Amino acid sequence: MNRPAMQQLTAIGLALTLAVVASGCGGGAMAKTTVRYRPANPDAAGGDAAVAATTDAAVTPGDAAPTGIGSFKGTVVIQGDFAPLPAKYAKGAAPKDTDVCGVEQIPDESVVANDGKLANVFIYLAKAPKGTPTAPTEPIVFDQKSCIFKPHALVVQTKQIVKILNSDAALHNTHTYPSRNSSFNQGVKPNETVGVDLVYTRAEAEPFQVGCDVHAWMTAWHLPVDHPYAAVSGPDGKFEIKDLPAGKHEFKVWHEKGKLLQKSLIVTIKPNEPTEMEIPVPASKLAS
Repeated sequence: MNRPAMQQLTAIGLALTLAVVASGCGGGAMAKTTVRYRPANPDAAGGDAAVAATTDAAVTPGDAAPTGIGSFKGTVVIQGDFAPLPAKYAKGAAPKDTDVCGVEQIPDESVVANDGKLANVFIYLAKAPKGTPTAPTEPIVFDQKSCIFKPHALVVQTKQIVKILNSDAALHNTHTYPSRNSSFNQGVKPNETVGVDLVYTRAEAEPFQVGCDVHAWMTAWHLPVDHPYAAVSGPDGKFEIKDLPAGKHEFKVWHEKGKLLQKSLIVTIKPNEPTEMEIPVPASKLAS
């Protein structure tokens, strides 16, 4: 018998042997495995065409992924001493539209610290998980009152409407400085209660600045995300992100003064219960 024929018979015999052995093994999920044989001499009959034998191989399933939902909550705290920042302008001292902007002092909101707790910190998933819900249909409000943006730090989902209001009897304009979205720059008339619509279509990697060209001291920060798993710490430093899929997640922690405080905060969400954590921020990161 010539060599190519011998090689074909050997391949077929080995494939049958594999099939018999596999059928005798019990347990485990079954998956198709393809084993390829080639003649030792590529110039033999059949050239370099492979003789393929398919067998059933046992595969042991891995650990099942956790199911259910939980929440992530905690407090952002300052490590070390940090003195509160003085106001940008005292009451009645605003340099423009004083009768409107000077009705109260204008604070420096670049660092808002209360009792060692840090406000306006963004905590958010870097990437949307599978099965992310669609954006909410109700709009989110972004107001201007006493020549101060409210809120100072805002999370919004892509395709969700931001209603820009103006509770002041003075003209404002809202000017955004995003990286991935188109810039928005539009005047908002005095006492605007219906609102000017702003919609972000793309998620941003980090929050970006929002300003008012009429009143240069006005500053806010927006973060559009393509999922609902983001929050901003309140005046007491507390935050909560609800309805997270159970399992391991990677969060970013960002603040306008300290910038990217944590690039990869790994948190394992337990099903049907809150996962709590204290996030420390060195005072030195807020001093620049």
